[in-house]
Amino acid sequence: MIVTTTSTCLTLLPGQVTRLKLRAGTRLRGVRGTAWLTADGQAQDILLDPSDEFVLDRDRQLLACALRADGRAVLQLDERPGVRQ
Repeated sequence: MIVTTTSTCLTLLPGQVTRLKLRAGTRLRGVRGTAWLTADGQAQDILLDPSDEFVLDRDRQLLACALRADGRAVLQLDERPGVRQ
């Protein structure tokens, strides 16, 4: 999935792994459930619970999924204004 809008919500279902191609400055915020994110070359994985946020320091491809098998996770992705080319 390539996110090209400035703001979007993404629902992750149990067992579903989604590839995200995101630009530097994009803010990811947990809305529901717990989301697990990982990127090549990053020492630690990222867990986002509701209201948790993470801002990308550079363009990245991430893998994301709902952490718990019994529920979905929802992420809000906000691209920083002026980042899109």
